Amino acid sequence: MKIIIAGDLVPTKSNEELFKDKDFFKKLDTEFQNIWNSADYRIFNLECPLGVNLTAIDKNGAKLLATSSTIEGIKSLNPNLVLLANNHILDYDIEGLDSTINLLNKYDIQYTGVIDNTKTKNDTYFIQAENKKIGIYNLCENEFSVATNNSKGANPLDEIKNYKEIKEAKDSCDYLVVVFHGGKEFYRYPSPNLQRICRNFVDFGADLVITQHSHCIGCKEEYNKGTIIYGQGNFIFDCGINDEYWKTSLLITLDINSDIEKIDYIPIEKENNLIKISNDSKIIEDFLARTDEIKDNEKFIKDEYNKFSRQHLNNYLNIMNKRRFYKRILNRLFNREYFVKTYKKEDCLNILNIIECEAHRELLITGLKERIKGTKHES
Repeated sequence: MKIIIAGDLVPTKSNEELFKDKDFFKKLDTEFQNIWNSADYRIFNLECPLGVNLTAIDKNGAKLLATSSTIEGIKSLNPNLVLLANNHILDYDIEGLDSTINLLNKYDIQYTGVIDNTKTKNDTYFIQAENKKIGIYNLCENEFSVATNNSKGANPLDEIKNYKEIKEAKDSCDYLVVVFHGGKEFYRYPSPNLQRICRNFVDFGADLVITQHSHCIGCKEEYNKGTIIYGQGNFIFDCGINDEYWKTSLLITLDINSDIEKIDYIPIEKENNLIKISNDSKIIEDFLARTDEIKDNEKFIKDEYNKFSRQHLNNYLNIMNKRRFYKRILNRLFNREYFVKTYKKEDCLNILNIIECEAHRELLITGLKERIKGTKHES
């Protein structure tokens, strides 16, 4: 049994017309076609709803949507499973999610990663090979896309619930893959908290953990008989960004037979507004170099993340307190409720996301601690 797992797929304005073609797959390079077709199972993350005439939710950041007709190109990739637990699947509310699910059902494409509400058990997707049963468990961090107590959405990070479900899934299969849509965009190493969570996934039964969402290739870690990949990069997601972070990624291949489980990594890169197999050896070399940097090196992980947090603290503080200059004057002239009212809906959404999303909250907390340490040297 050979499984290929790819990263984030979003039909965008630059290639939407291509995705509407039933022969979309044939527009990709021949080498990619051969590798993709060599797999028994093909899996990727669908990071946008599909539909028309939909209304976006209130949220900060990009709101992604592809027209219903792009399902033709998605189907041409012949996916056996698409992952829906990501931070954009509810960008156009429940209506957008339902539209997506209806299209996937119509085109006979299996999906996983959504639940009816937070009390609902996330159903692990199982693949039955000749001699082994493989499970795929999909979840994401808490942003604007997750299920609530009374509404459907992406399967959220809820550690106790997740660990229990992962353990139950592993008890029902021979090999378990956890795909976690989480971590900080454009950061190539695990944060201390991301490493803790992913290691716990392994401790509770995962054999392979893949984190997506970072839009760049990260590194990997061998831990307690499991493999953790911190950052896979995009699959087909063209948005005009052409730096090395965005334009390169990995296909992860998993070969499982009765005796061996083998994981391999195939580099791909953007070509115009699509992708191709990359012959640039530096992509894998850098991936393995970063892997060596984090091996048994908690100090390196902490130091790099501290540095990263210092670089981003100003952005967070600007979002959370951008009217600081006027605060004292406003509080004297008006009551405190007036000051609260000066924060627009967009400001509140930005702050809410920083507090709710695990990756943003960890980065803010770390950055504040680094700033506090720095002030000791300024006084």
